[in-house]
Amino acid sequence: MDEPKTYSPEGFNCVNITEDMTYDKNLFLMPDEDYEELENILIPEGLIKSRIDKLAQQIYKQYRSNKTNPLQIFVIMNGAFQFFSDLQSSIKKVREFSGERIEYDTHFLKIKGYVGTESKLCGIEESVLPESMIRGYDILIVEDIYDSGTLMSQLLGHITQYDPRSVKTAVLIHKCNPLNLKHNFKADFTGFTVPGYSFCVGYGMDYNEHFRDISHVCSVSKEGIEKYKGF
Repeated sequence: MDEPKTYSPEGFNCVNITEDMTYDKNLFLMPDEDYEELENILIPEGLIKSRIDKLAQQIYKQYRSNKTNPLQIFVIMNGAFQFFSDLQSSIKKVREFSGERIEYDTHFLKIKGYVGTESKLCGIEESVLPESMIRGYDILIVEDIYDSGTLMSQLLGHITQYDPRSVKTAVLIHKCNPLNLKHNFKADFTGFTVPGYSFCVGYGMDYNEHFRDISHVCSVSKEGIEKYKGF
């Protein structure tokens, strides 16, 4: 019998958040109404912002020489909105120092990847991503979290059928979930890896529309999951 596949931090050019690297929520400013439902802080806001600055620099270097067509950026909503907003601001700062522009068009894709704590996806509709937005263009997919891998796998499959010039991905958090190893996926630009057992909320990510406005990336407690599972 084959040994089960396990995660190794090797090959991820990112910050690896391990089980013993979480932060006590009592040491950070937190909203009172969400305090009891959170287990701990996985990634503080300041660390997120600093890491995004570095990702912005890498993305800028990747695309600054592209003079053919504007880069097409696909942002997966709603979770990735905060990530992209800060990433875009950081790219603009890098551009101000270099003086060389990156031309890009932004498309916000409303694709729901979760129902409660379950990662689910019903497919990519043609109306969401038509061929005219893809063929011949450089594509950058911006996603908040890579968990089961289902959403990203279907999205990449849909995009590549229309012969883009290139496709790259920027993911804030890669969850070390053994179930996604079958996809053999590593983003071109990754912010962090986190333990596979964590259900991440905050910084734009939600659990049944709760916790999205918390400034840190946090792990929901069992009590929090139970409290909001019916919403």
